[in-house]
Amino acid sequence: MTKSILAFAGAAALSLAAHSLAFASPAADTWIAQARAAFEASLAEAGLADDGKAVALRVTVSADPDDATLRIVRTSGSQDFDSAAKAAAGKAKLRRPPAELVGRTVTFTLGDPASGPSATGSD
Repeated sequence: MTKSILAFAGAAALSLAAHSLAFASPAADTWIAQARAAFEASLAEAGLADDGKAVALRVTVSADPDDATLRIVRTSGSQDFDSAAKAAAGKAKLRRPPAELVGRTVTFTLGDPASGPSATGSD
């Protein structure tokens, strides 16, 4: 019985975490949009926006925007482009995120305008 209750409680907690991210607040949506624009502007400034390549970066959001962690999660197929895009994104000036995003990850697809920039949230 105790194992069943613990399993149910764990499943409920996971469901609530996924639900809370799926229905992010307007402040979270705004921060994500601003971060995407800052990353895209950094790529454009570095001359990488029109290379015909796209890379997906996972950002672990930190309370201090300068401490955000960037990790490549889908390569463009070019290690040089991926490294340059990650470095350019690392120079982006991000605003302080809303508390609900701190500690979470957001994945941004940057680069190739044909594939379009996107962002998805995850925990």
